Amino acid sequence: MEVRNAVGAIVPIPRLKHRQLLAALLLKANTPTSVEHLMEALWDDTPPPSAGRNIKTYIHTLRKLLSPGDLRSTPIETLANAYLITLEPEDLDLLTFREHLRLGRQASRDRDLDTACRHFGQALGLWRGEALLNVKGSRILDGAAADLCEEHLALLEEFSAIQLGMGRYGETVSGLRAAAVANPSRERLWGQFMLGLYGAGDRAAALRAYQRLRKTVVEETGLEPSHLIQDLHQQMITSGSVFDLRFPPKPFHLVDAAPPDPIPRQLPCDPGDFVGRTEELVHLRSLLSPWDGSRPRHVVAITGPPGAGKSALTTRAAHMVRDRFPGGQLYANLHGATPGIRPLEPLEVLGRFLRALGVAPHAVPSGVEEAAALWRSLLDGRDVLVVLDDVVDLAQVRPLLSVPEGNSVLVNSRKTFDLVDNCVHVRIGRMRHVEASTMLARLAGAERVARDTRATARLIDLCGSLPLAVGIAGARLANRPQWSVADLLERLEDERRRLHELEVGDLAVRSSLAVSYDLLLGGGNPLDRTAARALCALGVLQVPDVTPHIVGVLLDVPADMAERAMERLVDWHLAEAGEPGRYRLHDLIRLFANEQAVRQQTRAARSAGLDRALSSYVATTRLAVKLSGYPRAVPAEVDLGVSPLPLTSDEEAYGWLARERANLLSAASQAMAAPEERTARLGVALAFSLFWHLHHAGDPSLLAINRQGLAVAQRLGDRSIEADAHNYIGIALDMSNRPEDAMTHLQKQLAFCRELSDLHGEQKALGSLSDLHLTLGRYEEAIGYAGAQWRVAKAIGHKSGEHYALTVIGTTHHRLGRFDQALAVLGGALAQTRRDGNVYQETAVHERLGEIHLDLGDPASARACYETALACARTAKVSIAEPYLLLGLARSSRLLGETDQAAVYLARSVAAAPATGHEALGRQLVEEGAVLAAAGGPRTAPGGIMTP
Repeated sequence: MEVRNAVGAIVPIPRLKHRQLLAALLLKANTPTSVEHLMEALWDDTPPPSAGRNIKTYIHTLRKLLSPGDLRSTPIETLANAYLITLEPEDLDLLTFREHLRLGRQASRDRDLDTACRHFGQALGLWRGEALLNVKGSRILDGAAADLCEEHLALLEEFSAIQLGMGRYGETVSGLRAAAVANPSRERLWGQFMLGLYGAGDRAAALRAYQRLRKTVVEETGLEPSHLIQDLHQQMITSGSVFDLRFPPKPFHLVDAAPPDPIPRQLPCDPGDFVGRTEELVHLRSLLSPWDGSRPRHVVAITGPPGAGKSALTTRAAHMVRDRFPGGQLYANLHGATPGIRPLEPLEVLGRFLRALGVAPHAVPSGVEEAAALWRSLLDGRDVLVVLDDVVDLAQVRPLLSVPEGNSVLVNSRKTFDLVDNCVHVRIGRMRHVEASTMLARLAGAERVARDTRATARLIDLCGSLPLAVGIAGARLANRPQWSVADLLERLEDERRRLHELEVGDLAVRSSLAVSYDLLLGGGNPLDRTAARALCALGVLQVPDVTPHIVGVLLDVPADMAERAMERLVDWHLAEAGEPGRYRLHDLIRLFANEQAVRQQTRAARSAGLDRALSSYVATTRLAVKLSGYPRAVPAEVDLGVSPLPLTSDEEAYGWLARERANLLSAASQAMAAPEERTARLGVALAFSLFWHLHHAGDPSLLAINRQGLAVAQRLGDRSIEADAHNYIGIALDMSNRPEDAMTHLQKQLAFCRELSDLHGEQKALGSLSDLHLTLGRYEEAIGYAGAQWRVAKAIGHKSGEHYALTVIGTTHHRLGRFDQALAVLGGALAQTRRDGNVYQETAVHERLGEIHLDLGDPASARACYETALACARTAKVSIAEPYLLLGLARSSRLLGETDQAAVYLARSVAAAPATGHEALGRQLVEEGAVLAAAGGPRTAPGGIMTP
């Protein structure tokens, strides 16, 4: 290794370690070199404890040697746990050598042999003896020297092959003589040397060269030279006068005049308009061209749903790393998802690649195994990037994936490749919102997209942030300059038209999805066909996600088979797996599934599948509500005909309700909008069964879902359902601080129940009206309604109604200042709720008692009541009550002088308050915060954050 400055003077680097470090950096010029690699280059496997510090010192010394006047101009850059030396090709003879090598091979492929010879000659002219002679001493550097030597000899042989083919025998002999002496047993080189001597007219020298080669080979190996060399020798002996044969006959050729190793450059054009996927590209680059210079991964599989932009990402990534693969880049589109085109067979792909690597068409094996074996042999030592685009499945490409070290296969598919050894999966899905916005702006115009950011964001959401859909939307806007983003958005908002709108030219989201669906539907594996049926069935039920149980109900198959079918859809990226045992469909896939359901199933079949799913939901919801201890829901009469899931405990039941809440609400809403009476009744039954779970959780959908129930009752003329719907709407309106509106519905409920002689419904209406009058400050009316409820509930044996009525009566006495009466009535209510196990109503009684004790100036008793109420609320899972009880604890603690504890309770109440949606509670929290601050405790900051 030799270093010269800008004027050509030698820069001495006297210390071996400094030279070794510089050599290790130069061997990876323009590529980050890790500190670990440098340590190994200097000390093999036994670096000293101070190795890291030593390298920093050596780097500093090299910078001073290379740039003595200005250390900032040195080409050595410090990175995170790595160093980088940045050089132009003319700054390093190794880079210059490889550039001439590349240009020479390109000219050779173009049959411009004079240009090829010129570049090869210039490359060989850079060699001035043994590589890295003054830096050897470690395994890495010794190996690098050997590799460089082999690279030099391989080029010399390639150059000589061209010269022999051009009849330049004398030049060939001159170029090979020294190398032949230095490598006395290298048969290919000696064969070329013999051919050069023979062609130059010196047959005797050619025969002596053979004898010298034979002697060396026999001495070193105990074997004769290869048959090719022996045949060449025999032909030279029998050919007659040297002047009779200026060119050796064809059998004498060890190589053809054309370069023996064609370098394919088959990548499609680099997508210049590529947008986004920054993180994925960084990851792919690290896998295919590791920053520390290590070997690339054997197989990298990009997988994702239809329309995710897998092919574009693959092509972009391949172009980014192409320089890492000097052996070339092979590319094939396997048409796994191209409508109307048959996917390629493995042997077809192997044949294409083998021919690209120089195998004559007639020499391509006719069997897959033999072709794959030849494929592996040709790739050995080449460093080739193989790109397999649009793969159907693993079977289509398995023979191509076993490649020698140094080569990489980059594959993309809609299906996962989990069974491939040494394969790294890069899964992609939706684009990030900012990337999708950039893509839309590039296609439709930045000013146009920025003009209505809300419409743009919504349009991207409706496209699912999938590149194909966003690209189609952008193309449609580009072709319609008079449209605004809002104009296209209006069309996409209609779910019935959305897939129709996402078409432009021969691109369509629908056709992209249809390819995968058709492959499953027509697959030879029964599980594939079941998966296609599952996708179709999921188009019937409009819920956020599903479990194997509900898919099995839709398909009328066992849950384990349904789970296997859903996993197959996940493998094909037609469904997404959430937490274990839960699956969801992307919105566009859901619309496609709905289209397939309409196309593949009769209306009766769709309705039957939906009813089975709804019946399962209703049956399990009723069981879960019962196990969770909620008040008894009105059992809207409908024949279910199915068994619920086997829930066994209150915790299991509550967990199921919490996980399924969104699905249950969506299914109930869908069912109540259906024209079929049975389906609509199932929807009402589901909505009513959920009431108390939603009520206790403070769910904001409580009002809307029960208004749908009212509409169904009025459409069907079912006065019983109508009465219950008025009850539930009234309670929901009361929770929303709309007491007058609530009063109207509750009065209607009372009238319906008396008309129907429904005593249970009547006492419910009376109880709700009593609480409403209490809220409005109409205390005597409240007591009247509560007393009437108590009498009806007592008559029919409804304990919960009795408890509720007593609680309202006691609370009303408190509001009227009748403390003794309030304590007496609530004390009796507490005893009854405990006796009857009504934890929900016990929570309310303890809360009311806490309020009374506060007004009586007994904060200690009040706090005890609130603490018990909070424990009951958590047992009964009445989360909506917690912020009120925590506020009571804050007040009690403040009055006891425990301001720090009061602040803790108040902060927790502030955090839980938004779930209630009650503005009055917010005002109370602000007031308590001010009082607490005045008492010397922490104050409540804006946004509910407690500050010292």
